[in-house]
Amino acid sequence: MRYLCLVYVDEYALACLPRGAQLALDAECGQYRDQLERSGRLIVGESLQPALSTSTLRVQDDAVLLRDGPVAAGREQPAAIYLFEAIDLNDAIQLASRIPPVRLGCAEVWPLRSRDPP
Repeated sequence: MRYLCLVYVDEYALACLPRGAQLALDAECGQYRDQLERSGRLIVGESLQPALSTSTLRVQDDAVLLRDGPVAAGREQPAAIYLFEAIDLNDAIQLASRIPPVRLGCAEVWPLRSRDPP
């Protein structure tokens, strides 16, 4: 089954890490991503640009309403996405728990709906 993992971190806290710690975290992320890729379980694994680069849009009465920034401003913002194959939710949680930035924030694990008709 496929699961989407949204990784959230406090961008300010991340930016305040010493440069060496940031580089080490980036390297650790790359290693884990490579490990997932080699296992054949990773479908997508990408870091996101900072929240301030986000655009939010809504469609109302055929008009597109655009706003700079994320839907919700909070201390923790989405920082990365992972889409992977897992046996079940427990397996997906185990995979998500090993994503290095989760130690600095949190992760949501979402099961994807099946594309097959019910």
